[in-house]
Amino acid sequence: MAEGWRKFLEEESEHQWRAIGVFFVFVLIGAFAVDATEHFVGDRLVSPTEAYQGKLVVDIEYAPVQNEYTALVYTPVSGYELFTENLATGSTTVAFSPDTLDLGDSVTFMRCMPDGEVVFSTAPNTLTGLKDGLMVTYEYTDEFGEFGILDVAEHTVGASTHRMLLTQEGGATSLRGTVSLMPTPSMSVSSGVQWQHVEAFDDGIWIVLGTHISTAGADGSSPATPQARPALGWVLWDGSNATPTLRNVQLFGEGSFHSVARQGSELVVGGTVESLVIRADGDVESLKVASVHALTDRDGTVWLIGDIGATTVTTYRDGGLETHLLVHPVPVEFQSAGAQGDFVHVHGMNAMGQPVQWSIDITANGSIESGRGFLNLMFLCVGGVVMAMMLRYSVQQLLQSEH
Repeated sequence: MAEGWRKFLEEESEHQWRAIGVFFVFVLIGAFAVDATEHFVGDRLVSPTEAYQGKLVVDIEYAPVQNEYTALVYTPVSGYELFTENLATGSTTVAFSPDTLDLGDSVTFMRCMPDGEVVFSTAPNTLTGLKDGLMVTYEYTDEFGEFGILDVAEHTVGASTHRMLLTQEGGATSLRGTVSLMPTPSMSVSSGVQWQHVEAFDDGIWIVLGTHISTAGADGSSPATPQARPALGWVLWDGSNATPTLRNVQLFGEGSFHSVARQGSELVVGGTVESLVIRADGDVESLKVASVHALTDRDGTVWLIGDIGATTVTTYRDGGLETHLLVHPVPVEFQSAGAQGDFVHVHGMNAMGQPVQWSIDITANGSIESGRGFLNLMFLCVGGVVMAMMLRYSVQQLLQSEH
């Protein structure tokens, strides 16, 4: 091949200009090809399933079982519906709908437990679970008072599963552990924080996310508009009848924390201004990444999803951050998200207020990165060979002209 190029370049000047022109085209094609691999192309808007097509997905939980999810959806005409659909079998189990039991608008939260049970609450002291097509109600005694349930976390220690409830106690939020159907008294101290999310961290240790609103003007902000700061709390509770105890609270600059995702032994806390990594030893590291949601895919990679209009999406794995440049900005105003199989699914509305689903193929990134490396190597090798041959021929022509 090299000999053929050499002969081609050694012919009359017309052929030389042809070679230069071909090389110029090669440079342009190579530049476009390499530039294209700078972008992450594994994302796209997809057609939602028939069960919630044209409906706003308010909340969704993807079960560990492939092709099964539980969704709370809304339309102005019909109201709220909550159902579980298995796409493999085509079966749908309806929990609430305006035609049957119209309690969808009373759902305070939804969350999938480690065993695949999706739990939610619609009434004080009550938790409802959906699993394998069955709906089970857990009614907690009001011996220690009435409370709403805003979130739930579970942690398994040996053969025991400890369940922690994030509760609404009048105008404040608190935490209660549960022993069977007996809740503990509520945590007595909240340090002025409105808690919004609870997560198990380790045996007997839990973390909570919330917002701390300072006393008017105490932190230097305007007395009329005291600053709200994101808060991370550490709670001790060992699964006994004892009341959970708030060990300490860490306050951060601005914005809010909204979600927690696991990456091996670490927890990644998503935030609207900054995110956090909580190490296995309890150390907390700040990540300068803004997001609207954090979630873990099947391979253990954490995805930090940006708001509508964001031009990048960030992943975290094995202590490292990677930012992927999107071909098109994020097309969805976030409402809910989840991961299942090869995809991360983000639900919400587009710029025109229409319900949409944006899906990310987690397998596309590796192939794109491999393609980028191959194209770079090929471009450098072929370009280097052609340039060297052209330079050699030019030197030979120069030497001949001097003689």
